[in-house]
Amino acid sequence: MTTLVPLSASSRPDLTLSLSLALASLAGGLFLPLSLVYFTVLTDIALPVLGAIVSASVLVGLPLPLLAGVLVDRVGARPVVILGLVCQVAAYSAFVVARGPVAVFAASTVMVVGTRLFWSSVFSLLADYAESGSTLSTEGWFGRLNAARTVGIVGGGLITGVVISLDLTAAYVALAWAAAASTAVAAVLITGVRVRHSPSTEGGAVLAGLAVMGRDRAFVVLLLVNSVFALCIVFVGLSLPTVVRSGLQGPGWLTSALLVVNAMLVAMFSARGAAAARTHSQVSVLTRAGVLWCGAFALVAVATSLGLVAAAVLLLVAMALMSAAEVLHAPSSAALVNTLAGSARGRYLAVFQYSFVLAELVGPILFTGLFRAAPALPFAVVSAAGAAAALVLARSASLASGIRASSGLSDDESTGASHPPSA
Repeated sequence: MTTLVPLSASSRPDLTLSLSLALASLAGGLFLPLSLVYFTVLTDIALPVLGAIVSASVLVGLPLPLLAGVLVDRVGARPVVILGLVCQVAAYSAFVVARGPVAVFAASTVMVVGTRLFWSSVFSLLADYAESGSTLSTEGWFGRLNAARTVGIVGGGLITGVVISLDLTAAYVALAWAAAASTAVAAVLITGVRVRHSPSTEGGAVLAGLAVMGRDRAFVVLLLVNSVFALCIVFVGLSLPTVVRSGLQGPGWLTSALLVVNAMLVAMFSARGAAAARTHSQVSVLTRAGVLWCGAFALVAVATSLGLVAAAVLLLVAMALMSAAEVLHAPSSAALVNTLAGSARGRYLAVFQYSFVLAELVGPILFTGLFRAAPALPFAVVSAAGAAAALVLARSASLASGIRASSGLSDDESTGASHPPSA
């Protein structure tokens, strides 16, 4: 017989914050895959013009992570997270009525602003909250955020697949309203989450903060290495539909099944990744993630030259390796930045998002250009990049010394000599 245990007072805020993260992630998963398709259905704007509009809005958002980091260090992460969610609600609502190029550009820009503000501040919010008496560690919250994001994207993507198959204008509009409502509820829930914030003791000027991070060799190394890891993450959703459809002439459901496997594995094992980030050397854990991505994309490269059944088996194994890499990477990378940041947590965690911005800009160009030359080529290149990034991490003396300086660890502790991570 199962006994229902009432939630303790300390666990209710944890549940509230977890629910808000899930709702925000679901909204992104519901609508972002449809951003271009949505406007091709509801407007008469030509596709090349739409592409230019979306690209221009992305460029407008480039300075935002650094600005958001300064705001977080000054006023705390929670107001910036809420502002980001409010901007997203406004953008989703504007999508319902935007029909001309100017209106679409304005709505897309507001969405980019909201998305950049949210992702540039939410990690600081979770770190502040974990240190405010949460029942979950900082690494645990970073892992939970990654699980929510992955499940939200996949779950939302499956729903949008149904909307596309219906091909009804009203269904697209309803999806925009649903994303707006989900995000609004997430914002309201976060307003009730209380966190302690200590203003940064370092200079608050944007350029001064950028100069400080530029001189931090350990952070620069981690930023560059994580750009490769972010590319590995972006490549999963970016390339899989094309590989299955164009490279293997496989059924559409195969892509959905592989992405669902990814989401389930990340959700099931995110706590294991958080535990590894907390109990082992984070550099060693990230190195292991790079090796896993190297192996996964090597398998995908081989799969492109096989028959459908054999390729599907290899893709399933590759997806399991990618999921393991993502589980290890998400909490350890953010926790390592948090360690290096000191009192400038907001700026460091915000600027760290530029590695993902770079991956989002480079990924589509790299994939489309190399895939035309040979279907296996983009995956071979990313596999080699993952191996190189892992090697750089394993041999980075500046990163190890930066960790020692930030946390006061001994050489063995900072390199993980006494606690090798387990996958």
